[in-house]
Amino acid sequence: MSIESITERIRKEAQAYSDDRRAEAEAVKAEALKTAQAEADRLIQRREAEAEKDAEVLISRRQSVADLDARKMKLAAKQTVIDECYDTAVERILGLPNAEYVKFICRQLGSFQQEGGEVLLNQADRDRIGADLENMFKGTALKLSDEIADIKGGCILRRGNISYNASLEKLLSSVREELTAEVAGILFK
Repeated sequence: MSIESITERIRKEAQAYSDDRRAEAEAVKAEALKTAQAEADRLIQRREAEAEKDAEVLISRRQSVADLDARKMKLAAKQTVIDECYDTAVERILGLPNAEYVKFICRQLGSFQQEGGEVLLNQADRDRIGADLENMFKGTALKLSDEIADIKGGCILRRGNISYNASLEKLLSSVREELTAEVAGILFK
């Protein structure tokens, strides 16, 4: 055998060996890529599932916040309507004819008529019914004060250091807690 044929045979064996190694490497590479692709697909599916779950949780939280905000807005609107009802009640009391309004004031002072004290009114009521009240106070221990009270209506009775607040604001405030649920029930059936 000649050197050329031995060299050729070695070259062919080396080429065959190289081709086998290359084929094995390609097979290993293909298997590694297939495994990596499968793992990547599993990770993508898991991440997508997690993202979907996170999105659902986020949407649920946002919906809860939106529902809470909507309830707060409804409650605020209802509270505004209730406040307007009480304001209307004050306006109606203030709009009573003079004789009825004087009787209303005197009913607030009923038990104090014999005990005495100074009755303070706001400026509008003093101008409107002051003379009528002074006439009603004749024969009682009450007198109309020259001092003006900072109230919407009603009166304040001052006896020394003690004051009895019969202002419309205070009277409605004291019954408001008791009546708000009933008022709301009537308004928002």
